[in-house]
Amino acid sequence: MSSWLKVLLLALVALVLPWDGIRYARQMESALRASERQTLHSVAATVAASLQGRATLLYRYPGTPARGRYDLTAVPLPAPLSIGGDAGWIAPGGDSQYGPDAWRHYGKAPHRFAVFAGTYGRMLYVLLKVQDPHVVFDAPFANPLRQAAIGDRLWLGYAGPRGGQHAEFFALTGPGPIVARRIVTGEFGRQQAIIDPRIVGRLELHAGGYDIEFSMPLSLTDGRFGVLIDDRDRRGAPPISYGTLRARTLRARGRLILASPALPKYLARFVKPGLKLSVTTPEGTMLAQAGELAVPQVPAPQPGLLARLYHRLVGPHGVRVIEATAQIYGAAHRPVIARLRLARLSDRGVRLRNRTLERMLNVTLATSALAFFAAAGLAAHLVGRGWRQRRRRRGD
Repeated sequence: MSSWLKVLLLALVALVLPWDGIRYARQMESALRASERQTLHSVAATVAASLQGRATLLYRYPGTPARGRYDLTAVPLPAPLSIGGDAGWIAPGGDSQYGPDAWRHYGKAPHRFAVFAGTYGRMLYVLLKVQDPHVVFDAPFANPLRQAAIGDRLWLGYAGPRGGQHAEFFALTGPGPIVARRIVTGEFGRQQAIIDPRIVGRLELHAGGYDIEFSMPLSLTDGRFGVLIDDRDRRGAPPISYGTLRARTLRARGRLILASPALPKYLARFVKPGLKLSVTTPEGTMLAQAGELAVPQVPAPQPGLLARLYHRLVGPHGVRVIEATAQIYGAAHRPVIARLRLARLSDRGVRLRNRTLERMLNVTLATSALAFFAAAGLAAHLVGRGWRQRRRRRGD
């Protein structure tokens, strides 16, 4: 192999040096992320340990946190909902920030419903999406207790704070506002349905069924709560009943699970800028959260063309979210009574990687370019000298 070809190959090898720098930058970023993730896991374990065995701090109502078939978890809402307005309810079965089981489903097709519950302050908000191909309304202006005039109906059952059992119902009279009624017995054993202004809702029709949303004060219940649908084919007909109440007694078979009012304040003690803490049930449904992920207020300046080329070669360079989870145990380190999740935006490693990468690759690329052009110039010089020597030999 001639000398000028060897020099040219050496120049091409010099261009490979930037790739070694890219590999080093990737390794550095991975090490920084691993360190940051390990630190976050340590914080999560510390916070979870401080909540071990403190079920009364986690849950509003006493009892085991394990959720049964008829239990309903009420998730924390970011703002109070306007019944009948743009409530912003999440869709059943879709992705939800509140967890995979925020919606519960009861019944069998074609008679079934999905229910979602949320809390804000001292109010409980409930939405039911009922599948019913044939909705039957009460007779207009009829006594809601007259059997021949009764259509479909929604029953609420709950235990009061003093231990009494209560049952109220929504009579379906048509789309629009609805109000709960409870049955009381007056003189001579006469029953009547009186309006309870504390529980108000709204009925909306849709293809294949209807939606009912309502609100009620949390102070009405001690944690036992349930709903029951009475579905009829015609007015006055025997109903097909399904839900979380006992059909005969209207007693709640399940509980209302929600966070203690003190939990968000307790979590706020551990919040730092850019850190978000959340506590969920063992099944993953949201109980409480505190803090927010930091969002840059001023957009970063756009990098130059060469820097963008570096970033494209290395990989994604945007801000990423790192997470850590930890289990919260009971007093005897069993069972799991809740789960803790920490999240934060991680851009420190990316920014450090980008700065180091740009400096290193600029130097490497400049060095490689100088070596390439120097070698190419030397190769050209050698080629020219050899060509002149051959001309001289031919002339001789």
